[in-house]
Amino acid sequence: MVIGMTYSACFDIGGTFIKYGVVSELGDIYLQGKTKTPQKKAQEEIPEIIIEKLQMFKEKYPIENIGISSCGLIDHNEGRVIFSSNINGYSGLELANVIMQKTGLAVSVENDVRSACLGEMWRGAAQGKKEVVLLTLGTGIGGAVVIDGRLMRGKGNLAGELGHMSIVHNGENCPCGNVGCLERYASTSALVRFYKNRSNRDAEGIEIMNLVHRNDSQALEAYHLFLDYLAAGLVNIAHLYNPEIIIIGGGIAAQGEKFLHAIEEKFNEKVMDVYKDSTKLVLAQLHNDAALCGAYAAVNQLIK
Repeated sequence: MVIGMTYSACFDIGGTFIKYGVVSELGDIYLQGKTKTPQKKAQEEIPEIIIEKLQMFKEKYPIENIGISSCGLIDHNEGRVIFSSNINGYSGLELANVIMQKTGLAVSVENDVRSACLGEMWRGAAQGKKEVVLLTLGTGIGGAVVIDGRLMRGKGNLAGELGHMSIVHNGENCPCGNVGCLERYASTSALVRFYKNRSNRDAEGIEIMNLVHRNDSQALEAYHLFLDYLAAGLVNIAHLYNPEIIIIGGGIAAQGEKFLHAIEEKFNEKVMDVYKDSTKLVLAQLHNDAALCGAYAAVNQLIK
């Protein structure tokens, strides 16, 4: 502990785990860990977990406030969970108010993808940038948009659902109720599905990428189809927002520069020439720490 340093208790609430840690003003994370997310009494047990970990943190660090990143649709202004499909009974929880009443500390609650974007702006791939889009590729596709240094939230705090832009007319049904959504074609789940359709066997994304590196024809066909759709989504984002950078995150981003170059090649084939020099594609840098760092940035209002 450094005297005079600002420390925040930060949490990242996901459908499977709650990650936590003490984050300093330098972006260092201490006492980092995770615990399983409760699935039966979420509105009671999630605040209890946060308060329990807070007491542990306060034994070693002078905690000034609490930053929370959370899955689901989040009303940041009210600190409320509007809706969550990942945690049973979580929707409607007035999370900030509950924690503030029990601790007396200031509390910020932000959506997990937006938090990750804030983290990348503070300590990751987007430092010093004011026009930023983050796209996270996983089971679905999450998005966050930053315009002139501020998160784009929308009237109902619903802005940035980039995974649900329609890219295929009369395409596949999406759980959101629409058809042809980007996440049905450019998520890691889509890559897995494309491969299964060609090989008639199940495989995880990492296994498929290993096959790609070994020039397996069915994996390569699925991969290039996935890249085509992803590039189409990225081109739409570039044309809509003209960001300085588009950050690509999620597990598949761990494939590194070779993956990035493949996307860039497809992107440059499709995007208008005038956008090629103004919008850069980059990979996320903070990975699992992004949302915790973003929770710190949000509660300390480093980036709004």
